[in-house]
Amino acid sequence: MSAVEIPSTKPAEAAAVVQFGSTSVTLLVGERNDSGVFSSLDYLEKPLPLARDIFRDGSVSRQTMEQAAGILREFQQTLHEYGVAPTATKFFTTNILSEAVNHEIFLNRMEVTSGARVELIDDGDMTRLIYQTTVRLLNSNPQIAQANTLVSHIGPGNTRALYFKKGRIAAYSSYRLGIFRAREAVAQEESGSSSHLMHIEEHIRGVVDHLATDYTNIEVDYHVAIGTEIQSIAPHVAAPKQGASFIPLKDLERFTEKLAAMNSDEMVRELHLHYTGSEGMVAALQTNLALARRFNDRVLVVPEGDFQRDLLLDLLSTNPQTKTFQDDVMQAAKEIGKKYKTDNPHAVHVAHFAQQIYRELQDLHGLDPKYELLLRVAATLHEVGLFVSPREHHKHSLYLILNTEIFGLSVKDRTLIALLARYHRRYNPDPNHPHFSDLSREERMTVFKLAAILRIADCLDRTHSQRVKSIRLQRDGETFLIITSGVEDMTVEQLAISGKCDIFQEIYGYEIELRK
Repeated sequence: MSAVEIPSTKPAEAAAVVQFGSTSVTLLVGERNDSGVFSSLDYLEKPLPLARDIFRDGSVSRQTMEQAAGILREFQQTLHEYGVAPTATKFFTTNILSEAVNHEIFLNRMEVTSGARVELIDDGDMTRLIYQTTVRLLNSNPQIAQANTLVSHIGPGNTRALYFKKGRIAAYSSYRLGIFRAREAVAQEESGSSSHLMHIEEHIRGVVDHLATDYTNIEVDYHVAIGTEIQSIAPHVAAPKQGASFIPLKDLERFTEKLAAMNSDEMVRELHLHYTGSEGMVAALQTNLALARRFNDRVLVVPEGDFQRDLLLDLLSTNPQTKTFQDDVMQAAKEIGKKYKTDNPHAVHVAHFAQQIYRELQDLHGLDPKYELLLRVAATLHEVGLFVSPREHHKHSLYLILNTEIFGLSVKDRTLIALLARYHRRYNPDPNHPHFSDLSREERMTVFKLAAILRIADCLDRTHSQRVKSIRLQRDGETFLIITSGVEDMTVEQLAISGKCDIFQEIYGYEIELRK
């Protein structure tokens, strides 16, 4: 759904995003106005059978790889015609690419062709993107926003569920079930036959039951179904109103049976799809129906709009993190901290101090706004390793964070957070350390900048008693003053800072002094 353009006195900024998806390669060319909102100028789509290759053979075929490179060259010509600078184009691949044994070869080939970095969208990214689609629906439909809403997304390889209570995320989960995973599992059956549909239903039943069990004790007022396939057919079944189609389950069942009886040519003519897009349509609708039946739904709510186009607009936005999203991420981090029995008052205190110091030093570290959120999450979780053992708990924190999904955050984000927890003590980053050694030079410097801040914030609550209630920050020549009130003797905190401030001094060039 394209954003409403706002009159601007500044020239619009052109940018683009290319995604290698499960069944096609898509290009969106957009322009950003002075308020930072992107609107769509052009949208192109070319079929590419990535999902079919991956779930059938476990790798991307050479033919598909050549086809992808050819499409990319065509798109680059389009970008040249629009005058989009190479640095203003982002490249992404579907998260299922990671399941191909030759995914690194595919990524390298696309990077050679494009001359730019190609990033793999992971499960954390997809959860955030589904969240953003849901928030748009909630904003356009206050009745749903004030209710209890279960959101399901049936993707090519995975199914996701998000549960909202009065507009705020309350639970989320992911399952190894997807359209093409289910389809290829029963690929030997003739598509469209009654036995084919029956075997698809059998294949998905186990995961559907698992999902339903996870959410068995929740109250659901609305069930929202999101995804390329369900959103593409929704207007054919029920006319949209208030940003969504409200589809009676019986109508969706009849429409699915109708499509199941069609061959690919008929489905392409009926729904105006590419052939590759029609391949997973019936499996997608069958999965959505299975979930709806399991929750005894009479109506499915399907957001209006083109799922893939909206996803590209979200990927094009450099900082889509609203305050509500940040609050939901922080709440998820606190729940993880509770799971590992961390000292919550200490974690909250350290996160608050870290945020203050981060903002005071903005002109020196020059980091994007998203890193403030990652620093706060790291402060919240820096001591989760104590759940395993006090001895070398920083290393245990690294392990636990790396292996715990955090709502709305990617694997790359989680790795940075885990490294900050690893280095919140006096042990400095080393190029030979696992995970740190995998980072680029710029990423390693980001770890240094944020770890320096986290260490000082942690020292300010060295006693875990929150006796330092508040701080004021001031720069005085080569000294970074941290002014506190209400504490007579700051010896413990000053000693802690003196023992851990080495990288702060090296990165920011300031000696640290506590004053009352």
